[in-house]
Amino acid sequence: MSDFHEQLKGQLTDSAAALFPPTTRPVKRERRARRMPLLAAIVAGGLLFAAAAFAASQIIGVGAPVTASSGQEGPTKTTGVGVPVSGPRRSAISAQLLPISVADPAGGLPWGARLVRTTRGLVCVQVGRLLDGRLGVLGQDGAFKDDGLFHELPSSVLSPDTCSQPGYAVIYNSEGLPAAGAMPGPMQTCLYPGAAQTRDPQLPHCPAGDERLLAFGVLGPHAVSVSYKAEGALHTIATIGGHGAYLIVLRQPTIRHAASELQLRFLRHVVPGATAATLLDRYPGLGSSSMPLGHFPISYQPSPVAALEFRFGGQLCQAGSAPLRVGPPVCTSTLARGGQFAPEIPAGLHTDVMVRARKAAFGYELTIEFAAPAAVHDASTAYAVQYSTPDTPACGDGATAGQPIERDVQRGQVIRQTILVSRRAGCRGSIHGEILFGGQPDALTGPSPGETVGDVVFNLP
Repeated sequence: MSDFHEQLKGQLTDSAAALFPPTTRPVKRERRARRMPLLAAIVAGGLLFAAAAFAASQIIGVGAPVTASSGQEGPTKTTGVGVPVSGPRRSAISAQLLPISVADPAGGLPWGARLVRTTRGLVCVQVGRLLDGRLGVLGQDGAFKDDGLFHELPSSVLSPDTCSQPGYAVIYNSEGLPAAGAMPGPMQTCLYPGAAQTRDPQLPHCPAGDERLLAFGVLGPHAVSVSYKAEGALHTIATIGGHGAYLIVLRQPTIRHAASELQLRFLRHVVPGATAATLLDRYPGLGSSSMPLGHFPISYQPSPVAALEFRFGGQLCQAGSAPLRVGPPVCTSTLARGGQFAPEIPAGLHTDVMVRARKAAFGYELTIEFAAPAAVHDASTAYAVQYSTPDTPACGDGATAGQPIERDVQRGQVIRQTILVSRRAGCRGSIHGEILFGGQPDALTGPSPGETVGDVVFNLP
């Protein structure tokens, strides 16, 4: 990767020399230094910038943009996470490329981040490599058939896993991410080295040493800085903008799992023949922790992030898993005077539920139908179907499952949702469930807590 900088330096020098050739006129006498006129300076700066952009594009070619995964139903203006809020001529005015540029541990293109506001009221974070003010993915680590090109990431290609409510602080942590910049999930391109190929036998393993550990998030307008540990040292970076955004890119430490016999026994119930390497199959992985803005203490999953600094009313305070020994006092909710994300839910909501069943492989396909007793205008509220199977020796331990209904609806609109219920041979009894409605603090996770507005009953024949 070090050749990248040398090639860029050489091409920039050649481009600048072509644009501004040295004079060959002999100097007859010493002259006083003259200031370049403002207009000429602006023109020169623009030409140099153009030369730099041209040189960079010659070093790294540009390929086709990233597209949403095929075979999956994408979001619309009123479903899922929504789509970027558009402006005149369908420009995505909600997409904001942040002034963040973080060097990659191995060199090459830096990393950047973008915030996207959607039509369903969510704030989504996109992370990738930067080229000439564009965010994208490199054709390596299995992405784009390793073509070595830069592939722009449109603001419309969103991952629900990195979308959140605007009134929440969210801390993301991605382990074993390919250096190409492709986030885990629908765009996953390779498996962590040594992982068992149980998820997708077609995915290759990431090259050894080509994995990154990313920590990023949005902490709100009162955030000041983030301190994190790397290679035995403590580093501090300032947060960016009114969202309090930050991005940390590190080389992924080796992930080792000493699986206990109990863990392996449990795994083999799910994956026959599972070994300790099966535990590595969940990498690359993305974890997140969210909490209402201004509410403390802040707890989150294991992360390089050690301490978070905030300012409320001119007073500094800190939070995190490892607060700084020499630093401001610990943040409290009283100091922050944080609000509460709690959409108003009308009391006494109720609806009648109709259930239609159709025999399917391994069980039944149930179509749940009901009229919405309250409207859903964005992703801050949602309906969900939750049900439990019989708890008998023939049916097994009674399991509870649920399915959120992620779309806008009008009051009184009929909602139809299909769920698949598995059934063991000889299982008899009733499936009981409910229709839930309530606030949705995390994107696409369903109401929490939810109020029961209707009952579901199905008797297994």
